[in-house]
Amino acid sequence: MTQSVVKGAPGHYRIGEKVLMDLEILLSELGIQKFHIVAGKKAWSAVLPYLPDEIVKRASANFTFIEGHCTLHTVEGIASQLSLNAADAVIGIGGGTALDIAKASAVKAGIKSILIPSIASTCAAWTPLSVFYDDKGTFTHYTEFPLANTLVLIEPSIIAKSPIHYLKAGIGDTLAKFYEADALIESFYKNEEFPVWLKISQFSAAICRDVLLKDSKAALESASTGNVSDELVSVIEAIIMTGGMVGGFGGKAGRVAGAHSIHNGLTEAKEAKSFLHGELVAYGILVQLALEEKEEELLKLMGYYLEWGLPISLTNLAIDPEDHVLLKRISKKALLPQESIHFMNRSITEEGLLTAMQKIEKLHYS
Repeated sequence: MTQSVVKGAPGHYRIGEKVLMDLEILLSELGIQKFHIVAGKKAWSAVLPYLPDEIVKRASANFTFIEGHCTLHTVEGIASQLSLNAADAVIGIGGGTALDIAKASAVKAGIKSILIPSIASTCAAWTPLSVFYDDKGTFTHYTEFPLANTLVLIEPSIIAKSPIHYLKAGIGDTLAKFYEADALIESFYKNEEFPVWLKISQFSAAICRDVLLKDSKAALESASTGNVSDELVSVIEAIIMTGGMVGGFGGKAGRVAGAHSIHNGLTEAKEAKSFLHGELVAYGILVQLALEEKEEELLKLMGYYLEWGLPISLTNLAIDPEDHVLLKRISKKALLPQESIHFMNRSITEEGLLTAMQKIEKLHYS
């Protein structure tokens, strides 16, 4: 038999009201004496009122505000600073960019990672990998790390008060967990009995889909007023925890397929740069379903997208569907040899991809 590698969960995970007030005790339990905070400016302002006073005092001299994208240059610079200051841990605060930078910097410096998401737009707080871009914001690659993250703390009130379009993006990105894992299973495990670790991944993917389809509308309504509801907590955990478990247990069979390749292709378009990762991935799910000729499921999701406010066409992404030069650039990048779309159980050509994108435009206006 082949080896099975599972990085299913962080070493420690907590969610709940006033959970950040335990941070000082938790750091002590982990033997962390000197930490360095990596955060976005807005995220720091949002999280600050929920932190213990002693942590805030200690943070003042050990801080890096994040600007721009998660790049190799940024990570190398912070990792060097961590080593120079003999830090025991990085505390990452913010969305996917800040958390990816914090994780990568911690791994490079050989220290612990404490992650506090201020939004629920991806499973970045859970997953031991970072997505890298160039200075212009174009996707370059992602790196999976040898160890899981050390500690993840989620205060739902912070996420409830965050801009709602981040939560919408998280719903889109997490919904892809089911559809991409489904495509990968079809490709990798034809007529085979699933190993136990893969069953856990598949079960997690189904939870993502079922929770999001059931609770997203109520969660978005709750977040729009800045209030925490049971549905919001359920959606937050589907995005961060259960979404992370799909890849954590499934590995390559629970990672990315067509939807994320479409996202990567869309980063070629300057028009798409104002949209969040999960919004582009959400559109990518529709393209993947069109490629798989699953029109019934495609139409069902379009109905949910309209209810949630996610993009259902190129036009919604400010991209002209008649700009054939741009669409060819997008499709070429989405179909680069290293792209995960090729993990699907079908041969996908540039012409086939363009046809799938045009099909969605027709369904949008039909």
